[in-house]
Amino acid sequence: MIKKPQTVVCSMLATLVFTLMAAPAIAAPSQMLHPDPRTISRPDLDRDPGLFFLMAEQSQAMGDAEAVLDYYRKALELDPSSAYLNTRVATILARKRKIADALIMARAAIVFEPDYEEAHTLLGKIYAVTGDRARAAESYSRALDLKPGDRDLYVFLGSLQASQKLYDEAEKTFERMIKEFPREREGYFYLGKVLVENEKYDKAVEIFTKLLDQDGDSAAQAHYELGSIHLVRKNLPDAETHFREAVKLDPFNVNARLSLGQVLANQKKYEESYEVFEDLAKLAPSNLRIQINMALILAEQKQYEKAGQLLNNILKTKPGWDQVRFHLGRILREQGKLDEAEKEFVQIRKGEPSFVNSRIMLAIMMLKEKDYGKSVRYINEAAEADPKDADVLHIKGSILDELHRYSEAIEMYNKALELEPKNVRIRYSLGNVLEKSGRRSRGLQEMERIIELNPEDASALNFMGYTLAVAGKDLARAEKLIRKALELKPDDGYILDSLAWIMHLKGENDVALEYLQKASEKVKSDPIIAEHLGDVLLVKSRREQAVEAYKRSLEINPDNLVVKEKLERLEKEIQSRPDR
Repeated sequence: MIKKPQTVVCSMLATLVFTLMAAPAIAAPSQMLHPDPRTISRPDLDRDPGLFFLMAEQSQAMGDAEAVLDYYRKALELDPSSAYLNTRVATILARKRKIADALIMARAAIVFEPDYEEAHTLLGKIYAVTGDRARAAESYSRALDLKPGDRDLYVFLGSLQASQKLYDEAEKTFERMIKEFPREREGYFYLGKVLVENEKYDKAVEIFTKLLDQDGDSAAQAHYELGSIHLVRKNLPDAETHFREAVKLDPFNVNARLSLGQVLANQKKYEESYEVFEDLAKLAPSNLRIQINMALILAEQKQYEKAGQLLNNILKTKPGWDQVRFHLGRILREQGKLDEAEKEFVQIRKGEPSFVNSRIMLAIMMLKEKDYGKSVRYINEAAEADPKDADVLHIKGSILDELHRYSEAIEMYNKALELEPKNVRIRYSLGNVLEKSGRRSRGLQEMERIIELNPEDASALNFMGYTLAVAGKDLARAEKLIRKALELKPDDGYILDSLAWIMHLKGENDVALEYLQKASEKVKSDPIIAEHLGDVLLVKSRREQAVEAYKRSLEINPDNLVVKEKLERLEKEIQSRPDR
């Protein structure tokens, strides 16, 4: 039975010895020159699997793949229970994408030799390719038990576990790898990455820090990983420090330079960031994504023309790159060139990655321009392209809400909540539109559910408190809710306005005025706050100041008939009683 390559060699040597032994011990010279064929017993080489194995090996060296498989099969016909041959044939079949046949032969190899590590490894690879991750992990684990000194098996098994989000198991695998190879850095890197995926950042930092005293490449990679961890944790200064060290140790590390440029941009260090990307563009001139980053930094600095020129140059090379066209559309919108922005956005076709975002951008842009028909059309295109995206449905509901199409907005919010029942932003929008459409009790129920999910949701607390106050119900509870919201967000102008209105209803107008003045400073563009300020000023007989507050409210919302009536009545009163 053929088991290992060395076994085959021994077999061929044995054949040679057998041939020699078959000759006479002492022969005359003439007999030695002309032996009698009848006196020599030759082995039947056509029945020797070792011969076909060697012929397969020779064919493999010559690059004849078909002959390799043919000779292995002939060897296997003569030695069908060889785990080694079954595994070799299975490996070739797997490479030829004949997965089902390869799987059968690999399983057969294990039947013949249950502890054959190579067969278990091959099974792991086949199962991984077919998507049967549980069996793949089982096969790799068995192979690793049989051959604990195989580095690749640790990587195969740990990576497979991590891909299934079995992070604790992957962690154990790579810890075992480190124990087996304590002086090799590879296991530490894999373990660190798994710890990051498992959000065990402190432990990951500890692992990567151990690698900082390694050689240049390893230390550079460790600094890069540490920078990435700090970036995830929004510790931007420390992230910048590590990325700078990574670049210093490995100037050709493109990923480290990209991350350094990005973290500088996140800190609004735009000039430094631009310099990093500019240098990187010289290092990797074919990497157009670097130029995209440069364009976005220029846009942040309001250098729109230069940014647009960079993006247009990229589009000349790759006109179908939808992401670039999307960024160009955004820059044109920032410049106020709405028609040009629309032309760029509409060129992004359905099915391209930026299509949905382009339609959302168009819908919001048209809503602000009061082109309601286009706004609805574009958001419908986004929703049709991705009907299972809760955020898209939420935005569609918000647009319908803005257009006072409350029933349709409620329907959209409910569909979005079916997809994401715990999304408090969507539930808040639903409660808000229910209240606006006259279904106040249902709106309050939605806010109650939000508070159940998150008792410290300041927006929901404020909404409930203000709604109860306006309805004249349970003023004490309303004040308690709003004060709790203000503790959570002490600088929120809308919450300050709500508390001011509670104080006004309680007759404490001096306190109410103090809160309203703070609210007006925080939120200068809210018509309701301006109206409330006018109401309290009027109660305090500061009529001229009340007029100014009402006028400011109408500047923001000219269609508010209630405020118009208040202003007209007050102006008439001032005219008829100028002394007061």
